[in-house]
Amino acid sequence: MQMPFYFDYACPWAYMGSCRVEAYFADLGAQVDFRPIHLATAREAAAGQAPTPGERKSRWFAADIQAWSELTGADLDTSPRHLIQRSTRLALQAALVAKDAGRLREFHYPAYRARWAEARDLSEREVVRGLLVGAGLDADAAIARAESPEFAARLDRETQEAIARGVFGVPTVFVGDQMFWGNDRFELARFFLEKSR
Repeated sequence: MQMPFYFDYACPWAYMGSCRVEAYFADLGAQVDFRPIHLATAREAAAGQAPTPGERKSRWFAADIQAWSELTGADLDTSPRHLIQRSTRLALQAALVAKDAGRLREFHYPAYRARWAEARDLSEREVVRGLLVGAGLDADAAIARAESPEFAARLDRETQEAIARGVFGVPTVFVGDQMFWGNDRFELARFFLEKSR
């Protein structure tokens, strides 16, 4: 069974979800289909901003994300706050190029590590180009495709298709038409996958 997994390199929770999703569902025969989308576009505009958390919630959140990091085996560095506003579009378009070439995983996992474990800026052309080289692709040809209007339009199209399906955040997985948002919803997704068998 194909299991779509929607992600954006901007999200640490999708990073941690990526680190475990294939192994978590493998025994049920699920084939994870990694699908890059632009999270800033997928977010619902009417949702607004969450209120600023208080001191206790902030302490809990910092401990919670580190606990999930340990559970998933995802090396995580959340300290470089300047990277939060950096665009991930080029990296997402490069992921589509790698996917077409059958090299998505070879690009995807190092790209997530680059952003969240190594604090590298995925909006920088040379960073993305290096990741494409590491994935075994011809760097010049691959980065040219990633930067092309064709792949910009394709990322927009994939994002709009995800929105039409109900996606508003990442990571999101589907079991049939049932949607599960969040790294912490994998258990529920697994329950429905077992039922569908």
